[in-house]
Amino acid sequence: MNKIINYLKSISLFLILFLIYLLVISLIYYLEVFSYNVVSIINYIVILLLFFVLGFKTSSLEKSKGYLNGFIISLSICFVFSLITLFISKYSFGTLVYYLSLILSSITGGIIGVTKK
Repeated sequence: MNKIINYLKSISLFLILFLIYLLVISLIYYLEVFSYNVVSIINYIVILLLFFVLGFKTSSLEKSKGYLNGFIISLSICFVFSLITLFISKYSFGTLVYYLSLILSSITGGIIGVTKK
């Protein structure tokens, strides 16, 4: 039960940061501060960092098996993102690589979250 509560804490932190990020990036794109390519690169980097923080936070709460905690939490969120992708657009090889990079980022955050004391 304690593990589920820790996962829910991490997911709620991720969702709050993700919603704030969506508001900021939408405003930047709406005001045309940067071109579409720059916004896409910023988007990719920030989402990778958010997944890293998600894995880090989850593993620091659990204090063991960081790679597994990062994998489980990122897999659950990527599963939801995949379902949304299936309904909105076509699923491609690039999308699969994108989700795998998010999972690897979260696993890396999980490993660092356990080793950092």
